[in-house]
Parts: sequence; C-alpha cells; structure tokens
Amino acid sequence: MGVTPTLLGRAALVLWLALPGLARAEPTEAERMARWADLRHAIFGYRVVEDAGDLVAIDAPARAEDAATVPVAIRVAETLAPEIRGLYLVIDNNPSPLAAHFVLGPIADAREIATRVRIDDYTYLHAVAETADGRLYATARFIKAAGGCSAPAGKDQALALERLGKMKLNLADRSRPEEPLGVKLLISHPNSSGLQMDQVTRNYIPADFMQTLEVTYNGQPVFRLESDIAISEDPSFNFGFRPSDPLAPGVIKAEILDSSQRHFSQSWPVPAAAQM
Repeated sequence: MGVTPTLLGRAALVLWLALPGLARAEPTEAERMARWADLRHAIFGYRVVEDAGDLVAIDAPARAEDAATVPVAIRVAETLAPEIRGLYLVIDNNPSPLAAHFVLGPIADAREIATRVRIDDYTYLHAVAETADGRLYATARFIKAAGGCSAPAGKDQALALERLGKMKLNLADRSRPEEPLGVKLLISHPNSSGLQMDQVTRNYIPADFMQTLEVTYNGQPVFRLESDIAISEDPSFNFGFRPSDPLAPGVIKAEILDSSQRHFSQSWPVPAAAQM
C-alpha cells in the first residue's frame, strides 16, 4: 500500500505546534479552534477540509474512565464509505496530536474502525476521512480526560517485554456471506510514550511504540496504520473487510514495525463463509 512520504515530518511539526500549549491554563473555545486550524494546516497543508456533517462521526465517551485507555471509533456513513481510502485521528491537545493515519485497501470496510488511545488533557478529537479523489471531510468531538500519556504502565515491564509482539485475532460470525467480516486484533506491546515514569527507579521509560501496522488478506491490503505514542498500551483494533471470495477460505496477516525497528508478524486462517 502507498505510504504517505511526509507523514513523519508532518508529525514532528505537529508535535512542535503542540508543545507551547502544555503549560498553559485551560484554553478558551477560540483558542481551541485556533489550535485545530494550526494542526489542520500542519497535516493537510492548504487542502480544503470540509465539514463532514452526518457523513463522519466519532464515537467516544464524553468523560473517560481511564485516560490511558480511551475507546474511540471512527464511523463513516454507508453512502460515503466506498469512496474512503484514508482516515486520520487527531487528538488536538496531546503531546503528539496526529494519533493515527489509516490507509485503507480496496477490500476494507470503511464504515467503522475502532481502537484505544491515550489522552493527555481535555481536548477535541478530530477525525478526517479522505476519499480516493482527495476530498477531506472532518468531524470533531470534545472529551474530558487528562494524564493518559504519562499514566504508569498497567503491566510489569519485564512481563510486557516477555509478551512483546504476540497477537490474537477474533473473527465475528457472519449471518450472510456478502456482509463484511468483522475482526478484532489484539497486540501485546507496551507502546511506551516516553512520558511515563518507572515507579521503582523513578526514571522515565524510553518511548517504545508501534509505528506501523499492515493487515492483508490473501495478500490483498486491508489497511496500513501509521501511529505514534497516542495508541494505548497493548493496542487493539476493530475493523472489517470484504473477502473477494467469501465462500473460499483465506489467510489474514498482520505485520508490525515498532519505533525500535523490531518486526513482528502473525497469520491466521479464515474459514469460508457458510452458505445460507
């Protein structure tokens, strides 16, 4: 799948834009809008970003129970979904706001992708859907959460490294073969943000996070994810895709590259859909 060649450079610029706001008091609504304008320009340049209206939505709690593991789903209307080839998730007030960029393959079901993220402060989330011909549609949701990027790891570091790169995949039941196949992918990785402190040594734990995730089915791209420290410890992803031949068995494969340049991959058989 195509890689956005300037994504890492834009992410660095986005991080630079975010830093001045870390020590500031609670921003006003006008300041929040200005922040998004700066981020939008840093990520998309001078491209037109339209208000999505009812075409794109973010599903997230109004107030997070745990700022280190906030469930977030991006939903795209059925009428627009076939045209979507990219989804961006921006967490405006995070240290590194560009949390995720999904590059979708032709068999991906763009109607919903869900994951868990860290949120560092009360903030707007922005989701931007990109069509194959380059149109951009944005939506926003405000969420109350704080401290997620520096929250202590939920697992012992030694145990986390022992399970590093292990994956588990669950397939949803399909009532009809022509329907997309729902998938839940679980990944063991500390996804350390670099802002967390070791509770024993009182030293900061170096950043160590999943950088890219590529999912394919029978060699066909489902999606490629470019991510950063905002994705929670032990990442999870819910997504769907349409097998080109649902009545034949296949293989789904996940490949990961992390910020320490370690590679992990795993494959799972996908049984043929039952004929009704």
